[in-house]
Amino acid sequence: MSGIELPRLALASWEHAWLTRNDARQGPYRQLPACLDALLERGYNGLRIDAFPHLIAARADGIVIDRYEVRPPERSPVQVHPRRGLIELAQQARSRGIQLWLTSRFLPDTQSRRSFVRRPQDFIDIWSQTLDLLKREGLLDTVVAVDFCHHFPLPPAAYGASRHIFQSHPLNKLARLGIWSRGTEQRAEQYLLEIPRSLRALFPSIAFGVSAGAGSEKHLRALDTSELDFLDSHLWLNDDPAFAVASGGLLKSPSALAASLQNRTAALAWRTGRDQWQRHLGERIQGLYDFTRVRRMSPAIGAGFVRLPNERSADWGWVREVCEFAVEQALENGVQALCPAVQARPHGDGLWDEVTWQQSLNNRILNR
Repeated sequence: MSGIELPRLALASWEHAWLTRNDARQGPYRQLPACLDALLERGYNGLRIDAFPHLIAARADGIVIDRYEVRPPERSPVQVHPRRGLIELAQQARSRGIQLWLTSRFLPDTQSRRSFVRRPQDFIDIWSQTLDLLKREGLLDTVVAVDFCHHFPLPPAAYGASRHIFQSHPLNKLARLGIWSRGTEQRAEQYLLEIPRSLRALFPSIAFGVSAGAGSEKHLRALDTSELDFLDSHLWLNDDPAFAVASGGLLKSPSALAASLQNRTAALAWRTGRDQWQRHLGERIQGLYDFTRVRRMSPAIGAGFVRLPNERSADWGWVREVCEFAVEQALENGVQALCPAVQARPHGDGLWDEVTWQQSLNNRILNR
């Protein structure tokens, strides 16, 4: 580890929506200045976004393009301008003192650019070009951290890398289940060691790390993480198998009616078994602290804490309870960078309008 520690950050999590919903048809982020003013009003000082580094970087032939059609999950393709968009967002964030936390889900596009991000050097190239773009614009100081691959090393984000790491097609889930071979671990470690080491040499003021979900974090614990500055653990109550069963989370929700029923079931499951679910969530947060302390990394929680099948039919009362409990547990366990509620964003249907509630949570995060 380089010794870079994360500052206190109350993180909003916009991921790719800041760019994929920034057009005339889907306009929550069309007026970025107003959105960022709203962040400040709610007490945030950090913003976690998908920076689209694979689209910002030049192609293998050196040609730079700034118009792509990408396919966000469960939505129609949309045209984006990632270079122009990132510069505009960084300019607006800098003028307001908002720090940027960059990540990437490597969304698919019509030119299949994510397929070419395969080896450690490919990640180094695309991220160094992205950060160089901001540096040339005098905006590098807006970036506080870079998560070089969302939920590394699992697809869909690690689409190109997973073929090399698991020696199989990215869609082959069987290769990633169970115990990984030592060869798989060694190939994954190459990324964890080479990418942050090389990027830190070029950009020493920025913290470099990875994010992890329930499916990847257990494997990261067996790997050499000595070059990572942080681990961004995405903690979801829904990852608890017992809660998934009790809340009906194992069932698919093909319709709005089914999703509404599942939302009600989840709310009831939380309220009837609150002590049990709080204990399990607290144990996971404690585990994150213990692991990062031993490995000398900074713990972060950039996403959590409840997944909802449909936000329009959500009972936000119990969701607020989960978030409040998780935030308090995270602060007690030394988490400096924290997203209090992932559903609180401009294109959301509920928590974004809870201005006073967000102010209260963010004040606790920043003034602990």
